[in-house]
Order: sequence, then C-alpha cells, then structure tokens
Amino acid sequence: MKRARLIMNPVSGVDEPNPMKLPEIIEALEAENIRAELAFTKPDESPRVIAQQAVQEGYDLVIVGGGDGTVSEVAKGLLDAPIPLGIVPFGTYNNIARSLDLPIDIKEACQVLSQGQIKQIDVGLANDEHYFFEAAGVGLDAILFPLGEEIKGGRWGRLFQAFQLAAGYRPQPMQLRLDRPLAEARTRPIPRRQFLQRRIANRSQIQIQALLVVIANGPYYGTGFMVAPDAVLDDGLLTVTIYRGFSKWELVRHFWSISRGQYHYNPKIETYQVATISLTAKARLPVHADGQSIGEVPVTFKVAKQALKVMVPAIATPTYQLRDDPNPPVALPVDSDNPPLGRGDNDV
Repeated sequence: MKRARLIMNPVSGVDEPNPMKLPEIIEALEAENIRAELAFTKPDESPRVIAQQAVQEGYDLVIVGGGDGTVSEVAKGLLDAPIPLGIVPFGTYNNIARSLDLPIDIKEACQVLSQGQIKQIDVGLANDEHYFFEAAGVGLDAILFPLGEEIKGGRWGRLFQAFQLAAGYRPQPMQLRLDRPLAEARTRPIPRRQFLQRRIANRSQIQIQALLVVIANGPYYGTGFMVAPDAVLDDGLLTVTIYRGFSKWELVRHFWSISRGQYHYNPKIETYQVATISLTAKARLPVHADGQSIGEVPVTFKVAKQALKVMVPAIATPTYQLRDDPNPPVALPVDSDNPPLGRGDNDV
C-alpha cells in the first residue's frame, strides 16, 4: 500500500464545501491501495512547506485536493523532489489538471494516482525567483488579474474599475529579446516573398507595441482561457503570445471565445516558442505570474525543464493533446490597412 500525504484546501471549488468530499476521496484512494494522511491548508502554514515536509518524512506520493492556486503552491514544494505530485482537481477552473488531461471525477482522478504514469513536466520561472505553472504576462492582463481575483471572490464593485482600466489602457512599446532567431522561434512560417521579414527573421530581438504579452507554460490560464493551444507542459519551451493590432472589442471577443475552450488562429496574434525571453520597456509595465503580481519590467522568463514529477493517465502521448473543437469560433477580422504578415518583427 502506498503511503501518501493528502493536502486539501478546505475552501476552493464552487459546489459543496471541500471537507464534504473527504470521505469520497479517502474511499476512492483506499480502493486504489493508497493510504492517505490528511493535512488541511491554513492561512498561517504554507502548502509548499507541508509538501517539503512530506518529502522529508518519506511519503511515496503527495496528493493535492483543490484548485489551481493550491496545486501550484503544493507543487512548489516538490520541485526537483524524488516523489511525484498527484492531483484531485475540484477548484473553479482546474487549468493545470486540464493541461495534464486529468479527469475531474474524484474516483477517476484517484485511479490515475495508482494506475497512471509519472511524467516530468516543465515549470516557468520569472527573474529566477517566481515560479509559474500556467502562464505569466506583461501589460493589460497583469493590471486586470488582481481585480479579477477580487471579483471572483464576490467583490462585484471592482467590475466597474476593471472596465475603466481596460477602456483606458493603450498599447505599450516593449522590447523582447529571444534566446534564438525569430525564424526558429516563430510557430508559423514567415513568407519568403518578404525580403525584410527574411532579414529580420535572423535576428532575436523584437520592438513591439502591444496590449499584452503572455508567456505560457501550458495551454490554459486565468478563468479557463485557452491562451496557448500549442503549449505542451513537457517540451522544454515557453509559448510567447503577443497581442497587438487588436481593438478593445476584438480583444474582448477573442478572450470570450477562449474562455469557452474555443480557439481559432488569429493573424493578429504572433506566437513564439523559446526557452528564455527578456522584456524591457520605458514605461513601468506590470508583470504577473499565475495571476500574482511580481513587480514591473524589466523581466526575464525561462523554463525549468522537467522540474516537477506528476501523475498523469497512463497513455503514451504528450501530457496535453488538443481535442477537436466541435464548434470553433470564427477568426476575428483583420484590418485591410494593416496586413498581418507585414506588421511585426521590427528589429533593433
């Protein structure tokens, strides 16, 4: 019988209180020959520390029951640890579990813990200090994320403030430095007919004006946004998505679409895959990591390859596989005065 430390958040989720789920979880774990010893998260005790203590105490497995915030905090205590993390997801959005193709059903999730396989997945790191498992961002989303958390917690008065901030925000100039040439990093090929683009493609710096830049470790972040459908958690790369040339209405439409799990390629979005990227700007642009404010630019993001062991379904496929969308949204229109393939990659 495996001996596991079960760490639960007593308040995450949207239906019944999480302690009410405990008998079902314990029964499902015992059916899978796993003996779990419970520890509830507390305001004065870090889930990271509980996980680190579990490693020192010789547990075979650390299981976290809760949402993305609890999962990521527990996971920070298991980075480069010899034992894996198991996830029983019952948070509001469960972005990390969705990115790993984990079942939401408690019984099925517990079956993965005994019958699944151990995968080593990547973790994002900002300024060699702040870890993130979903995504980080610079610009508009870093401003809105803290308000979004308050709104999610019931402070509806912040909704008007969020609308005001979004309406008044303007695209900001930034400089991006990639760890490889643009032609290698870009996920879609640059047309050969454009000599300037071919010349620029050999450079590794971009001067842009954008509403926001998202640096994704996995496909989902925030309130279930499928921001980077090509992102894979074990490929050793971060997916950089640049939003420029969007009107506010177009951006709202796009994020409304991806909040429903739908994604369609938009030529106004530029996407690159890198192991390291640095962002600078003259303005004091805010930065977040998994929705938590971590300061302002300049900032450097890099991937910590295979830093976390996690239990996933025993299928010989990548940890994330995009499913066919039965109802894909229509791509947003592109202004004829600003053709997408000619606007971008201004080197310095």
